[in-house]
Amino acid sequence: MTSTPLAKRKQSTGLTPYTDNWGKAQASHLVRRTHFGNKISDLNRVRAFASATEAAETLVDEAVNAVLPDDPSWYTNGTSGNVLDMYDVQFQRMDNMYNGGFLERMVLFWSNHFAVSYQNMNDLPGKAPNSYSSHMYKYVKLLQTDGLGDFRELVRSVSKNSAMVYYLNNYNNEAGQPNEDFARELLELFALGPNDKDGNTNYTENDVAEVARAVTGWRVNDANLASFFDEDRFDSGEKTILGQTASYDLDGVVDLVFSQREAEAAWFICNKIYVFFVSAEPDATVVQTMAEYCISVNFDLAAVLKNLLSSAHFYDERFMGCRIKSPIESFISFFRQFEIIPSDDIKEYIRVEMQGLNEELLRPDTVFGWSGYNPPDSDGTPGHYAWLNTNLMPARWSIISDLIYGNNDDGDVYDPIRIAGKVSDPLNPFSLAEDIAEHILALPLNQVGIREVEEDFAGNPDLHPGNINNQGNEYVPGYSEFPEYKINLTKILLGEIPWYEWTANTDNDGNLYYEDYFAEALRQYISYLIQLPAYQLI
Repeated sequence: MTSTPLAKRKQSTGLTPYTDNWGKAQASHLVRRTHFGNKISDLNRVRAFASATEAAETLVDEAVNAVLPDDPSWYTNGTSGNVLDMYDVQFQRMDNMYNGGFLERMVLFWSNHFAVSYQNMNDLPGKAPNSYSSHMYKYVKLLQTDGLGDFRELVRSVSKNSAMVYYLNNYNNEAGQPNEDFARELLELFALGPNDKDGNTNYTENDVAEVARAVTGWRVNDANLASFFDEDRFDSGEKTILGQTASYDLDGVVDLVFSQREAEAAWFICNKIYVFFVSAEPDATVVQTMAEYCISVNFDLAAVLKNLLSSAHFYDERFMGCRIKSPIESFISFFRQFEIIPSDDIKEYIRVEMQGLNEELLRPDTVFGWSGYNPPDSDGTPGHYAWLNTNLMPARWSIISDLIYGNNDDGDVYDPIRIAGKVSDPLNPFSLAEDIAEHILALPLNQVGIREVEEDFAGNPDLHPGNINNQGNEYVPGYSEFPEYKINLTKILLGEIPWYEWTANTDNDGNLYYEDYFAEALRQYISYLIQLPAYQLI
């Protein structure tokens, strides 16, 4: 990657607003990080904003005020009774990611932060059989409705959500028989983290034990999916937590954590937000600035995200294409970038394949969520490295190839004419090759390692695109100024097709279409692009 000018690096060390050119590169970066892939309609809309600040504020405000899809009938009728309903929840997640905007990005973030796995709720003792689908659906709705509000209140509401009460066994936590599962994760994973920014411990094992006593008494009513407080099971005795003594309950613990460890809680959540939206390798100075701002706005998550997404730091060139896509980012981005509306068959195919890629939706392996979204390990290894290895990379290629060529239950071969007409001139292979690549790759094209094609263009050498025609112009205007990557991309697209034969036709209704061999050439070209390592970056 080319180096970033010193002046720009200095500008991006804090959270000052981005005031430089608001162009396609910046708009594409914002859309990729706040949506799932830069769908053309979203990109065009965001480019039309006057500034990064207007764009960020609008996207966040729309997420705050979003109208949620209707609930499925099995949920409203209380008829959840088999695993197919859980699949329906996962399918709706995919639909929302495809159709929704920033809100669905936040739901993915929170479903990792407040990890709940439906698999671990299937046959819990004392729980109504097969009710987990409804509990999980209600959990998702909570993340949608509260995920951009007050972080303290979100911690409180998620702690009382029926899916969480079940998942971390707090429904089995009662006076005289404390269960520390939820207490530990409340401190370690939800609100504070084990250590502060300087490596000092945020709490002790005694704090965990005392919090476990404080959060006793919570149970779940499967009939109405509501958690409720049972005072008869509550330990009303005094507890000493974070150096303070009182007869704390769950609400009291949340209040205490945010009053006694305000700075630590702000830094903890801002570090995770930074890793998810900016870079897998957090910038300690910027995270601290975020944390201070978070406190100043009273833990208002919408304000924190507006501040980050409109900052010069966010638009620094080094962060464009710096993060490895997760499996769901890869697949939903593919659908959106190529204007493919996934059928139920395709969604089921993706649901199953994602199990082998370690990211089945709403089924993280552990309470820590998916490590690919999390801050670096204790040894400093960035979390996003977990998404790819020598087995997972070929699996991604194979799955997307199946989607292009219909080698799945859906069986439809992808027709590329729609996207060709939306992103470029479908009749011009030189523009088309470059524009398609630029559309789906987050890095500048001179940095993605395009294969060098030594063979010249097919066809009549006298009609080479750089030759001078009888009007005294190049056959392809400007060819002599084309960068090498553009020439190589065009050769890869065309293969054995002469450049001057590339064309599209119009049917009786005025719709463009490619002849089969042109469409196949473009499918092969897309297959080449998605196998570039750069395609795995966002």
